[in-house]
Amino acid sequence: MNYEELMDYLDLANGADFQYFEAMADLIESDEYVEQEAMFRLFDEADNTMTAELINNYFEDVTGGLPEDSGEILSLMEQIRMCLEGIIMNSEEESELRKFTDEFHRFRNWYSEESEVELLPEDGGAPLYQCLRDAITTARMERLGGDKYRYNFENALDYELDSYIMSFADLMASEDDYNDGTIIFDKDDEEFGGNLSGEEDSY
Repeated sequence: MNYEELMDYLDLANGADFQYFEAMADLIESDEYVEQEAMFRLFDEADNTMTAELINNYFEDVTGGLPEDSGEILSLMEQIRMCLEGIIMNSEEESELRKFTDEFHRFRNWYSEESEVELLPEDGGAPLYQCLRDAITTARMERLGGDKYRYNFENALDYELDSYIMSFADLMASEDDYNDGTIIFDKDDEEFGGNLSGEEDSY
């Protein structure tokens, strides 16, 4: 989709109208290819603070749909959220906004296409493989009486967090209102974060 097609798809007159949860959800979850230049123009016209709020609200909603015992993928999603918010809140120059657009595009492709979650039916049978977006939808349906699965997120954890260039100060600034003690991944830690329990190591 080019910019005009994207505006039609999101039902917006222009990027200044990018103020609604549904628009963010549709942008992230659409199967349609969206040109990066179209997304850049959208974010350029939108208010950065509002975009950050929409990102926070979207991630809060989708992580609430994750099944139980999904700590590592939950922590990964929280880290991605913090990074995206931090970048957009510090995107005063065109180069910084293009950095945000690149990272948003990469997240969108991973979340709705490239990530792989294995779903093992609890009543037996062959496993299913879904992207993270669809696996979260399946988990929501399960709570409403749908088929029950065990979810293996191991292959979905392959997301290059170290590609984000963000100072600790920027990260803390983006977390002033939202910090809940979520563990931050370090690319040098074993399995994206080493001590995921949050407890101190004992020697």
